[in-house]
Amino acid sequence: MKKSTMNERWLVYCLIGLVFGVVDWYYLDLLTHISWGQLGESPLVVPVIIALNYGVWLVPVVPIAIYETRRHKLALPSALASVTVWSSAIFGYYTYYTALLAFWGLPHMDYLLVFGERSPTFWQDWAKVFWKVILSQFLEWIIIAIVGGSIVGFIVSRSYIYWIGRRTKISSAEAG
Repeated sequence: MKKSTMNERWLVYCLIGLVFGVVDWYYLDLLTHISWGQLGESPLVVPVIIALNYGVWLVPVVPIAIYETRRHKLALPSALASVTVWSSAIFGYYTYYTALLAFWGLPHMDYLLVFGERSPTFWQDWAKVFWKVILSQFLEWIIIAIVGGSIVGFIVSRSYIYWIGRRTKISSAEAG
């Protein structure tokens, strides 16, 4: 395998994560606007929303973890790829969040627009909100991305290796 191919693959993983982070912003907004009908009054709606909210994070990492497992037959590259995708997604999500805060505005936060009217304490206010809303949440979620991504990548890889091994044994038994 050429080194440039390996670097390109990891760059693609980062780009997938960045794009997923921005898409997740809109996905979460979509979840808040779904009309649940009669299900909305059921206690089941909360676990369904939680599953949809967190389960979507498996969408970019499962195929990548399987790809890395097929390529290397090891769990470590899958875990590292999952951490890369999830960390990039967190970075993309909070970078987009920052851009919205600074340039397009968020509900009830128009006073923080960089190109809007500024109070004398604008930059102090902006820094305070940035720390509380963006940076502290980023630091919390990046840890989850690193720990969770490595666990998910490892589990997906080990499960895939087990499943392929089991399927091979069954095929061999049926043939023999």
